[in-house]
Amino acid sequence: MANAGLSKTKRRIQSVKSTQKLTKAMGMIAAVKLRRYQNAYANGLEYEEECRQFMGELFLHDKDTGSHYGKPNEGAEGFLYILLTSNMGLCAAYNSELYKFIDERIKPGDSLLPVGLKGAAHYAHNTPKGVHLIEGYAEYSIDLSDEQILEATSRLRNAFNAGKYQRIYLIYTKYVNSLTFKPYRFQLLPIQMPAYQPPADEEYRSPVFEPEARRMIHELMPLYLSSMLHHRFDEAHLAEQASRRNAMDQANDNAGELIDKLTIEYNKARQGAITQELIEVVTGSQGQN
Repeated sequence: MANAGLSKTKRRIQSVKSTQKLTKAMGMIAAVKLRRYQNAYANGLEYEEECRQFMGELFLHDKDTGSHYGKPNEGAEGFLYILLTSNMGLCAAYNSELYKFIDERIKPGDSLLPVGLKGAAHYAHNTPKGVHLIEGYAEYSIDLSDEQILEATSRLRNAFNAGKYQRIYLIYTKYVNSLTFKPYRFQLLPIQMPAYQPPADEEYRSPVFEPEARRMIHELMPLYLSSMLHHRFDEAHLAEQASRRNAMDQANDNAGELIDKLTIEYNKARQGAITQELIEVVTGSQGQN
């Protein structure tokens, strides 16, 4: 009976060690991908900020009533929410936090476009009542090519121009640092520009746009939307890999603690079995005498 208990504990120790090897390997892969997306995010950040600043200056100098890209479609029924989730699991509460975040904000009459296999699978069975689910875009969570970006932004822009949605939001996980990331809502259309402040210089003169600012806004809109979308996909991937690496590190620590606990349990049981065998030998020899 004692030997059966020892064998069971030993098998558990080996099983946990095998699992720990997997979590270590996945943690190393996530760390490599994390550095990759950190570089992509850092490289795109300055470009994205320059695009927003330049577009803000164009809107500042747009005369009369302003471009329709700066106004919601009041006659449309609801909003479009684009939700960026992961393709893979084992990233802690990364996806569940996104589900909770959007479920608190989406309303009947709105449309939901989940991007990523996890989000598509979740909302295929858990679509909020009265919400229109748009399917078929799960593959966009994979590293996007320039062609995919342009196609996606073209469809979104055409839908907004046709007055299909009042506003188009992008729901993704915002990266703060390697330990902190949280769901965030970014308004893609109508675009919200940061308040542009002309340089406080007496020699500053307002630029003369040729062609006019309105026309430049419309011509540069595909480039602006592409940069916004691409940068936030990179940020979402960065947060996902950071979450997965942290989850694997925690799993490694838990596995180590469990192995230590089982090893102590195994040694105690083994010592008890040896002691019991010694007692039986001594008792048997005394009986013979």
